[in-house]
Amino acid sequence: MPPSRSARAPLSVLLLDTEPRTSNAYIALAVADALARHPAVARVVRATHADAVALAQDARFDLVLALGGASRHHALLRRLCALAGTSALWTTEDPYLAAANARLAGCFDLVFTNDRGSLPRYGAGARHLPLAATTLFQDLPVLRDDAAYRYDLLFVGTAWPNRVATLNRILAGLPRDLKAKIALPANAYLAPPVLVRDDLVVDWRCGNADFARLAHASRVVLTLPRVFTAGAGEAASGTTPPPRLFEVALAGGAQLVVGADPETFAYYAPDREIRACAEEDAVEALAALLADPEGRIAMAERARARTLAGHLYDHRVDVILRAVRERETATAPPSANDTSPLPGARKPRLLFVTHNRAGRRQGGGVEFYQEQLADALDAGLDGFEVLFLYPSFEEDAWVLRLDEGETSEALPIPPAERLLASPEIEALVERILVERRIDLVHVHHLLGLPLSLPTIARAHGVPVVMQLHDFFLICSRFTLMNQHGVFCDVVHRGERACDGCLSSTEGLPPGSKARRDGFVARMLGSVDALVASTPATAAYVRAFYPEAPARVAVIEMIDAGPAGSGPGAPLPARGPDARPALRVAVLGNVVDHKGARTLLELVRITEGEAIVFEVLGYVESYLVAAFEAMAGERLHLRGGYARDEVPELLAGCDVSLHLSLWPETYMISLTEAWRAGLIPIVTDLGAPGERVTQGVDGLKVPPGDAGAVRQALRRLAHDPDLVAALRAAIRQKTFPTVAGHAAALGALYRELIAARPVPHAVPDAPAAPFTLSALDLGLRLNNPDWTDPTIVWDGTDETSAIVDALPPAVALLPERPLVPDDPTLFWEIADLVADGQRLPGRIGACAAGDSLSLRGWLWRPDAARPIQTWLRLRSGAATRFVAALPERRPELAGRFGTGRAEQAGFAARIRTAGLVAGLHTVDLVQVFSDHLAVAEGVARFTAAGFAPPGPVTPWRPGLPDFALRRNAVRAVVTGHGLPLVEGVPVARQGGLTRIEVALPAGAGTGQPVLVLEGPQGAAWTRAVGREQDGTVRAGAEAQARDLAPGPYRLSVAIEDDRGAELFETGATLFVAPSTRACLVTAAAPPALRRAWIPKLRTRPNLDAVVTGETSDLLGPTVAVSGWCFVPGRGRPLAWIARWGARGQRRYMVAECFARQDVAAHLKEANALNAGFEILLPREAIRDGMLRVFQVYERGTVALPGFPGHVAGMMPDPA
Repeated sequence: MPPSRSARAPLSVLLLDTEPRTSNAYIALAVADALARHPAVARVVRATHADAVALAQDARFDLVLALGGASRHHALLRRLCALAGTSALWTTEDPYLAAANARLAGCFDLVFTNDRGSLPRYGAGARHLPLAATTLFQDLPVLRDDAAYRYDLLFVGTAWPNRVATLNRILAGLPRDLKAKIALPANAYLAPPVLVRDDLVVDWRCGNADFARLAHASRVVLTLPRVFTAGAGEAASGTTPPPRLFEVALAGGAQLVVGADPETFAYYAPDREIRACAEEDAVEALAALLADPEGRIAMAERARARTLAGHLYDHRVDVILRAVRERETATAPPSANDTSPLPGARKPRLLFVTHNRAGRRQGGGVEFYQEQLADALDAGLDGFEVLFLYPSFEEDAWVLRLDEGETSEALPIPPAERLLASPEIEALVERILVERRIDLVHVHHLLGLPLSLPTIARAHGVPVVMQLHDFFLICSRFTLMNQHGVFCDVVHRGERACDGCLSSTEGLPPGSKARRDGFVARMLGSVDALVASTPATAAYVRAFYPEAPARVAVIEMIDAGPAGSGPGAPLPARGPDARPALRVAVLGNVVDHKGARTLLELVRITEGEAIVFEVLGYVESYLVAAFEAMAGERLHLRGGYARDEVPELLAGCDVSLHLSLWPETYMISLTEAWRAGLIPIVTDLGAPGERVTQGVDGLKVPPGDAGAVRQALRRLAHDPDLVAALRAAIRQKTFPTVAGHAAALGALYRELIAARPVPHAVPDAPAAPFTLSALDLGLRLNNPDWTDPTIVWDGTDETSAIVDALPPAVALLPERPLVPDDPTLFWEIADLVADGQRLPGRIGACAAGDSLSLRGWLWRPDAARPIQTWLRLRSGAATRFVAALPERRPELAGRFGTGRAEQAGFAARIRTAGLVAGLHTVDLVQVFSDHLAVAEGVARFTAAGFAPPGPVTPWRPGLPDFALRRNAVRAVVTGHGLPLVEGVPVARQGGLTRIEVALPAGAGTGQPVLVLEGPQGAAWTRAVGREQDGTVRAGAEAQARDLAPGPYRLSVAIEDDRGAELFETGATLFVAPSTRACLVTAAAPPALRRAWIPKLRTRPNLDAVVTGETSDLLGPTVAVSGWCFVPGRGRPLAWIARWGARGQRRYMVAECFARQDVAAHLKEANALNAGFEILLPREAIRDGMLRVFQVYERGTVALPGFPGHVAGMMPDPA
């Protein structure tokens, strides 16, 4: 291959896979390998979402190549594009995600799509660039000896329904001894595949290199298209072949491509390099390939040579690099000398992330300091604009407060005190960083917040400063006080005692702190600089975490006095007789770790001495009784104070006590005491011990030693020379000013912002979703709660446990019904997956043989965030409960105009094992502090009530291939998991049918088989026999795929040496024409067996009329969805459609389903089940024979205008 060359300097390239948890990482590795070997490239860096923006800030790349597309992280990619010389997007999932990719593409300079048919979505500048093969993983020579192959047929691919159906048709037409290797891995949204060859294990996965080896060892490799139900604006299949076509060719496999798009032949010649055929010809084509080993091997060799010559990633990368060079030639580079400021440049914006803010909850020096600092930073034209972000507990729920100027926004969040990571909170922080255009994050404290938040800022290229106000980074007990009330000195004594301490004090399981420490060590890599008030504080943290940033800014703290106040006037020297008593100030909140019990002991042991204690600050509630009992002439309890009162409160005092038992990181109250001219007595621990020089500007005592404090007070009371010397030294001290402190921090901010300026989006940039999480940044956790030892393994079944009752504390709360006609109530079940099969649109009752997954949301603008959400399952007298998980729904923020609505989602996956048989109604129960809010009837499903008899098998068309002898003795159906319509069990297309029958006495013991027989055909499936209560039973769980719709008689056959004996059950099973349960019958339903049915002029409200499925039962159809409600007749129960002449009439009975939006719109609770979606025969609408009825609790009504209304919207047939 002749690569493009240029006299210009070689390029530097940053490569990013847009999906951080991709299953196609091998493609990124292949592209990186091809780039690294290209002569026009000097350097290639494979970035991650955690470091891509930071890498691009540190060194400008000539090309940023984003591989994949449809990213959930548009905002991050926009920033990355803004930092690139040229930015390019190469999609890998078109056309399936083409609509989303097109929305993402606008921020890129160059766009390459892997699918030619998707080009129109991207505009004139986009180019087509198919994926390819790589010599890294697939370079294997063709096997020339046919005997060397291990398999006859290979297929590896996701179990899309069209693929499963095609494979079944192929396997059914081939000998059973064909050596087939089939992989059909499914996912949460696909039903488990069921093949006609039940000897094949199909649920397995392999890496790309292993796949290449399998292709290399297979005589024929089958390529099938993937077709699936596309979302709005998406295509169901592509025109350009996937990379598998090129990979198999390079691995030496002979390929049979079924249903090939004509574009395939632009890459490989048909019949010469690959074999292509229609689906109906696949068996014949496969047999021909297997019968001609010489021709097949020659074809594989030609395909491999063609791949090496033109279909490697080397060739694709060359196309991209040529486009980059062309763009460089056409685009004038920006002037390097243009440093003029932008007109109207704004102040840099800082985000103060903290645990509290003054005025919200009771606080201390940190809260006061934050306010002073923010005011000082905002002063002047060259200052900073400061926003605050902190957790707050309001109205029995946690919110994240964002204060910007005079405005404050409350964003609902889950409790996060012990969380390492929280996708909900991380996404909110990402949104704030982008929408508020934050230039730097200053973390004051992460108490009450996930410890992951600095990593989100780092990923977006926002510098992070972290200030050490205490030792929260080292331990959640941020004072480092152990269970005995003593400083643990974990750095020097080790962590041997940590588990015991946390277990005794907080009931935490062993290993909790180790989990927290490991995460913090990784998080600290996202911090650009630590700010400490003293060198010793930063040194202590860095001794515990060597991973902490080496950059430490030591900026002395300011006191909480009024901004701009200077040192007070020095007090005159006092002789021993100047005052009868020594007045001792205790400044700040009185708590154990501040030496409260040392103080109590000191007051007791100085009784009778001329010492008066002035306690200035809040006394914690658990200490109030002890202090009040001693209060009097010697102990004054002042209580709380405002910061501007400090100088006046200290004016009459001589000495200050600072008896902390933990190594304070600065101690603002010490500065305040010095500023007022007081002589401090401090514990020789932490920053106070570091700041005070013994006998020079204060006295030091051992922690917790009340006797030593008494001795120090006596020295001061009886040694006037010492007092004079101390006061003289104190008068000479200088203290940092607010302005000077803010200037020092401002200099640090400016330096970090200048080194890594954030590329903010232009003001009119389109809105982007915000979903970045710690998991996307590579921070994988056993559990997001560092105190929870439970390990959540990858692939763990997320089924919610079914319990018999709510927790006792919850069960005692009173219930408040949420009536569906409340116009301020909004709920919807947005996604329903039964046994792995996603059910389209809204749905009524469905069968769930194994599991039911549902996702939805409930929004009430005036309600707080619920503490917890439960699903209540009701069936007759039985009631069970399932805990639902919270789920973010970003789309609701736009719908309801508030970010709080994003938190309205919930999700649950229910295993139906253990549930009673029959219909279950699902109620939604939201738990609040004083009540339960209950929305009834949000969903319905039918459970089988018995375990699956065996593995899932297919219903095979026709009758078994052995002679059937019909026996007049009946078998009895003992159970099934199907919904009933007019008393008839109904199976949906693609759904599972779990059926068990009891065999009559004397039946044989051979292999049981269930048989369906009807006017439209027959089907059978293998069953599993078992004995229960002396009765032999035969049961099966079979998939109803491609069964002709209509009624079937159910029988059971028992194989023997003469064929099989058939026992009818007398039961009928109806197979619906679609995924929705409905019944088509020749007998008029009871609701129509009445002399007179009123005709109403009411017309339905139609949401959609689209072309439906075609079947032998209904012929061509239209799918009609919408709602209709007639007041005064109770609740809607069903829909009935009638067509055909007398004697040939057919009736369809279809379900109603919930439409809470209709009930709220009409303000009518009975309208909850007014929704419908039914298939109607197109011919019956055209010939005017269709009649539609709606069944209510109080009778049936005819809707003569319904067919005409549908006819007016009916699309032309394709």
